[in-house]
Amino acid sequence: MKNKIHAGIGEKKTVIYINIDELHLDPLNPRLPEEVQGKGQSEILEALYDFFDLDELAFSMAQNGYFDEEPIVVIGPKGKNKGFVVIEGNRRVATIKILLDSTLQKKFGIKSWPSIEQEVKKDISSIPAISYNNRDEVLSYLGVRHIAGIKKWDSYAKARYVASMVAADYDMDDIQAQIGDRQNSARKHYLCYRLTELAKSEFDFDIEPVKENFSYLMLATGQGSIKRYLGIPEKLKDADVKEPIPRGKYENLKNLFSLVFGEGKEKRSVLHESRDITNFLSHILANKDATEYLISTRDLSSAYEQSDGEENMVKKHLVNANRKLEAVLGIVHRHKTPDVLDEITKCKETVDRLVEVAFEEKKK
Repeated sequence: MKNKIHAGIGEKKTVIYINIDELHLDPLNPRLPEEVQGKGQSEILEALYDFFDLDELAFSMAQNGYFDEEPIVVIGPKGKNKGFVVIEGNRRVATIKILLDSTLQKKFGIKSWPSIEQEVKKDISSIPAISYNNRDEVLSYLGVRHIAGIKKWDSYAKARYVASMVAADYDMDDIQAQIGDRQNSARKHYLCYRLTELAKSEFDFDIEPVKENFSYLMLATGQGSIKRYLGIPEKLKDADVKEPIPRGKYENLKNLFSLVFGEGKEKRSVLHESRDITNFLSHILANKDATEYLISTRDLSSAYEQSDGEENMVKKHLVNANRKLEAVLGIVHRHKTPDVLDEITKCKETVDRLVEVAFEEKKK
C-alpha cells in the first residue's frame, strides 16, 4: 500500500512558462472515452474537440489571450526533449493547439472559430504551468478539484479516476482522506465502477448507456431494497468494493442493468426519469413477484401495482373502481344516452362475473 501524499505540503511550487509545442495531452485523462485512452496525440486532440465543446474557450482566448491566473498542471519533463504531460488543463491546451494550427482547423472542419491577432498568438504560445515529478504527486489535487471541489467531473469520470488511484495501490480510506471526502463519495463511485466492469466482463453488457447515465446507477445502489437485491451491505463502509456482490447475485446484477439501462433495441430501459428509481423500481425489487413480473413484461407501472402483493393490488383496483362508480351514480340520471347505457351494461356484466368468480368457492 502506498504512503499518503500531501500534495499541498512542502516546498512551494513555482509557476513556469512552457511552450505549447512541449505540452502533450494526457492519454490517461479520466474524461476521455475509453477507446481513446492510451492513443496518440492526434486521436486525443480530435476526441477533445469532438466531445468537450472547445468553442467557448476558443472565442475567449481569441479575445483575451491566456489568463495567467490559471496555470495548468503538468508532469515532466521525462528525459531530454520529451516534453510535459498535461494532467490538468487538457481542454485549454487542446484549444490553443487548434487555434494556432489552421491545418488542424481544416482537418476538424472548423469554420466558425475566430482568427487571432499576432499579439494573441504570442501570448498563448507559452502558458503558465506548475510541474510535478510524477502522476502520483498530483492525484490528490485532482480528486479535491474534480470529486469534492467546485469543478466536478461527471459521475463516470469520477469513478474512473478513483479506479485509477485504487489501481495505483492506494487504500480507499486514504483516497477519501486526501480529497476531503466525508460523504463516502469515492467509495460509492468505485463500487458502481466495479459493478459496471462486472456486468461487462460477465455478461458482455454494453456499458455505453451506463457511462451516459452513471448517476442512475449511483442512485439505484443507494436504495436499501436494491442493495439487498444485489447483496450489497446496508452500510457502504462494510462493502468489499473490489468484490462488490456475491456470485449468487450476478444474475440480479444483470437484471438491474437491463431494467435501468436497457439492452439494445429489443429491451429498452423501463425508466423514464431518475425519479422512477426511487418512486417505483426500489419498491418493485423488494418484492419477488413484482420483480419477476417486471423482468418478464418490462411494465414498470403494473409491476409497481404488484409491489405490495397481489391482494393489495386487487383491493386497490376495486377501491378505485368503486370510488369512480359512486361519483358517476350521482349524475348519471342526467345522461341516459345510448352510449352511457351501453357502458353501464358492460359494467354490470363485469361486476356479475367478478361476483361469480369471487364467491365461487363459497357456493361449493
